[in-house]
Amino acid sequence: MKKILFIYNPNSGQRAINDKLSWIIEYLSSKSIFPTVYATQKSGDCREIVEKYGKDFEEILISGGDGTLDEAVSGALKADIDPIISYIPTGSTNDFSKTINISSDIEKATKTAVRGKVKRIDVGKIDDKYFVYVAAFGALSDISFSTDQDVKNILGRSAYIVEGIKQLLPIQSMQSYKAEIEFDDELIKGEFIHFMVSNSVSVGGFNLFDDKVGLTDGVFEVTLVKKPESIVDLNTIIQSLTTGESSDLVIQRQVKKIRIKTEKEVSWSLDGEFGGKTTDCTIEVIGKRINMKTGIID
Repeated sequence: MKKILFIYNPNSGQRAINDKLSWIIEYLSSKSIFPTVYATQKSGDCREIVEKYGKDFEEILISGGDGTLDEAVSGALKADIDPIISYIPTGSTNDFSKTINISSDIEKATKTAVRGKVKRIDVGKIDDKYFVYVAAFGALSDISFSTDQDVKNILGRSAYIVEGIKQLLPIQSMQSYKAEIEFDDELIKGEFIHFMVSNSVSVGGFNLFDDKVGLTDGVFEVTLVKKPESIVDLNTIIQSLTTGESSDLVIQRQVKKIRIKTEKEVSWSLDGEFGGKTTDCTIEVIGKRINMKTGIID
């Protein structure tokens, strides 16, 4: 019998995991897997359990949304342990599962958790905190995680733009941040309405970087959106976000390390959850830091 730690969030998404829990346990048992099962009780619970008990297991199976997965990875890194992490996505967006090719169907995802290919993938670090696939601040990051998933399913990327326009207008009163952003040999100064570092084909349920993401390439994708000064500027931003192409107002790069200094305090979203506030921080990519079971076929 192989022993694993199975942590699930019973409140994730539409609570679908609760109807499938018996099936999951039976399937694991049929594969000679002996799970120690824990249902999270509060925010941050998964991180605490992994930090405290993760050292006793070679493999940890997580079921929940991207935030629960983030807690598991953060807990493992803070405890300086290196288990294989498997994932059954049951959240409302499940961004990262799309990147590692894990089905949103619970039974299929469970089978991938048992039979999937282990890949050693990159993670991000912002000061002393870790994230799996995205660190962001600004209006568009809020929109990503507040737009109704049914709207996303119907409109796709267009929903992101439509909701963005609602938030950004009128131009004169939109929230913006004066910042200095330094990476590699480049320094960019300006006033920005959105900043994002990511390592996922999907952010907030929107497919934005289909052909640019490499899980093991040691770089993350950066998107900077400058504050528009006119309707013409706003149209340029919308076009760039829709096509995924850079412009004078939407800057995209691939980076290993980046420093962000802002004139006023910004609130960070890390994997869709609140990640603290800063005026000066450094984000870096830690190459091939965690083992993940994936549905990727090389």
